[in-house]
Amino acid sequence: MWTARYGKRKPKNDAFVGCLMELKYISEGGSVDIGGQKKKQAVEIISKLCLFDADRRSVEEQEILLYELKNAFLKFIEVSRGGRGFTSIAFGMGQLSDEGVAKKIADQISSIAFDAPHMLHMDKEFAILQSAALAAFRQEYPNREHFLRK
Repeated sequence: MWTARYGKRKPKNDAFVGCLMELKYISEGGSVDIGGQKKKQAVEIISKLCLFDADRRSVEEQEILLYELKNAFLKFIEVSRGGRGFTSIAFGMGQLSDEGVAKKIADQISSIAFDAPHMLHMDKEFAILQSAALAAFRQEYPNREHFLRK
């Protein structure tokens, strides 16, 4: 898995987190897909995330892939939690509450893992990604799963 993700060297940037950001871009771009560009980009993301025929792989390989994707979502949550987007712009009152941060992160994860695949009618292809997103969010915010749009 390491060689598939990074080659034979250490990663400078996490390729899986980059794919999550590409999915976020797809979901925020609207539902119109002129020329199939979003679908092509989604297929490239599936390739980068090693999701092709993931349901046909051995149980061990599926578990490894789920674990890697969960770690990518945990990294995404960690980076997002410390980001500038969670400060109050309107009143300059500092950081949002924990509940507000959880809602914003849930919104981001929902658009990445659920909205984009559903918009492209590719829910089956992204099933492991969706499971990993749920597992990561449940780990970080155990009683706030209701914030996610599934």
